[in-house]
Amino acid sequence: MLIDIISTTLRVVVCCIVFAYCLFTPFKSRFRYNNLVTAVLAGLLTAITVVVIVLFLTSGKFLVKYSSFGIVLWIITAVVIFRIAIKGSFFEILFIVLMVLNLYVNIVAIAKVIVNSLSLNLPFSMVYALVVIGVLIVCIPLLWILMVRLYKQVVEFEGNFSFWKYIWVIPALIYMIFFVKIVGDYWKAHVPTNGVDITFTVLWAVTTYTFFLVTLLMLIQTYRGITAAQQTKLISSQLRMQEDQYQRMIENVENNARLRHDWRHHLLSIDSFLDNKDMEGLRNYMKALAPEYLAGEDISFCQNPVVNAILMHYYTVASAEGIVVTVKANVRESLDIPDTDLCIVFGNLVENAVEACATREKNPRTIEIKADVEGRQLVLAIRNTYQRAVIFRDKQYYSTKHEGEGMGIASVKRIVEKNKGVMEIHYDEDNFTVQVMLKMIQGDNEVRKCR
Repeated sequence: MLIDIISTTLRVVVCCIVFAYCLFTPFKSRFRYNNLVTAVLAGLLTAITVVVIVLFLTSGKFLVKYSSFGIVLWIITAVVIFRIAIKGSFFEILFIVLMVLNLYVNIVAIAKVIVNSLSLNLPFSMVYALVVIGVLIVCIPLLWILMVRLYKQVVEFEGNFSFWKYIWVIPALIYMIFFVKIVGDYWKAHVPTNGVDITFTVLWAVTTYTFFLVTLLMLIQTYRGITAAQQTKLISSQLRMQEDQYQRMIENVENNARLRHDWRHHLLSIDSFLDNKDMEGLRNYMKALAPEYLAGEDISFCQNPVVNAILMHYYTVASAEGIVVTVKANVRESLDIPDTDLCIVFGNLVENAVEACATREKNPRTIEIKADVEGRQLVLAIRNTYQRAVIFRDKQYYSTKHEGEGMGIASVKRIVEKNKGVMEIHYDEDNFTVQVMLKMIQGDNEVRKCR
């Protein structure tokens, strides 16, 4: 009995340490606490797992009857502890816990059929422990590829994905089938194994691993495709806004050339008013003339080409809608923030402000935009009048134009989280305000003022 307890404890401890490392390593970027606290939580989960498994395997017939209950209890405990240590949705964590459970039982099942096919004059538990450790060592490279390499890429996905609500069912069904076929005899000390059992166990283990491998590869490829499409759309939007800006610059140049050409005619008219001492006519003439020249003024909001192109584009769109736009931009030419991120944040927020303000039926219809670089932080604040009701539920802002969360706000949230920033939203009866702060990891502290 003592040998059984020692052997069982040894193999369980070794397996739990290896799987705990493979389980926590991919989520390093999502630790809620520092490495020490996370290590304590990982150790707690490992200790609970060892106690539960050893207890159910060495307790005789009493607890064997409740093996299913023990598995469910461990799954719940693992999910709770893992979610305390790691940032992530409940269903994502449930998926990874169930995947690890499947990989573990595959290893011990392969070891079981190997031992059952051997005829050794040694205690079953001792041989079984050594074989389990041997199979585990052989499978470590496969676990490394699956968990540390591939799943780490899945962990680094940006954004919230609803597929976790459904995909966890797959490893759950896999384990249920496996449990019915194999684990039912798992608690017995020694069961003769025929060729069918060996073939089924090995094929099932290989199929399970391959399935998880293919699933992760498909998730990675799908995410890359979505990301590439989004990047293409953003780049196209950025180029379109820059093209609009350049077109307006060309029009300004042409207007200025025309105005200079007409200047001599205006001078003759002014001279005529002076000769006739018609000051009232001169005053009216100058009032009529001023807007024409003001219209040819080349407006630039800041030195950053991406931010300036977006502000110029939506300033023109808003002005055409009769919206009064006030812009105070203090953004230098070069920032330690990717241009695509700037395009997402400024483009979505300013566009949302223009659309919300344009639907307002009564005055005032105003938009106030303030952007500044403070040290190594980019601070953006946009306040606009609006009319549509704000839909806020489950800590998310939902679109009033379609079902689901607003894509603009969701995209901005993703960039804010990526750049370790902060986003705050405030609103009252007439005004909607969004404040965003993005951190710049590198760069000097020099701030060049923009007009």
